[in-house]
Amino acid sequence: MAEGLKTKPNKNLKNKFRFVVLNDETFEEKFSLSLTRTNVWVFLSVISFTLIFLTASAIIYTPLKYFIPGFGDYNYRGQILQLQFKTDSMQEALNARAVWLEDVANVASGNVDSTKPKATAKSKFDKSQINLNDVKPEDQELRKQVEEEENYALSYTANQNSGAVDEVKRMHLMDPVEGYVTDEYNKQAEHYGIDIAAKQDAPVVAVLDGKVISASYTLETGYVIEIQHKNNLVSIYKHNSKLVKKAGNFVKTGEVIAIVGSTGELSTGPHLHFELWQEGKSLNPKDYIVF
Repeated sequence: MAEGLKTKPNKNLKNKFRFVVLNDETFEEKFSLSLTRTNVWVFLSVISFTLIFLTASAIIYTPLKYFIPGFGDYNYRGQILQLQFKTDSMQEALNARAVWLEDVANVASGNVDSTKPKATAKSKFDKSQINLNDVKPEDQELRKQVEEEENYALSYTANQNSGAVDEVKRMHLMDPVEGYVTDEYNKQAEHYGIDIAAKQDAPVVAVLDGKVISASYTLETGYVIEIQHKNNLVSIYKHNSKLVKKAGNFVKTGEVIAIVGSTGELSTGPHLHFELWQEGKSLNPKDYIVF
């Protein structure tokens, strides 16, 4: 009796059933399939496992997970990176401000010993031992010749300008955008900058530390941003699709200031028109930046 009870469930699992598809009008058999309860259970299990695996893969490896409530927005990643950059810049500014405040506090409290000069690695001799009045006759003659030449020189302003230009060459200017130059600087054709073809929506960065003096839109050049740097150097970025900074903002070298676009009537495609100016004179950007 016990053996009959044990074998009965196994027999039910192995009982065969036939799934038949008939023509409703002629009762002609179109399709038939022999099934058992075991086969049906295995088939349904495989289908369920496959659906679960595909659903999990789609959620893990595709942006579909960002549409799940509570998981987060897909745009948050870029915003988090931008906030991280700003946080780093603010931290450096706070550290510099803390050092400055500490120096001011020391000066105010009288903790600075002004009687002893600070020793540096470059000071290898005592400057107090130098006698400026002890000049050799040869040096006096050379100094006299130089002074006479300077008295009759007419290119004092030109020498000043050349010195400013040399100072700009000694500064490290960063590429404003990743791309390749499609139109060169041509002063005769009144093209006072270079055109750099770049990908749409690529970031445009500041070539040097400075202050934004203008961030506006014009009909011909679209969104334009101008930055004032040291040594009276001004950099101009035209045809942007969006401006990230506003007038009055201070920017660091490599900080994102705009987005590449094709705005303005003079633009024929996504690119950046970049100009450098110093004291009202245009400069060829390729003389100061390697593109």
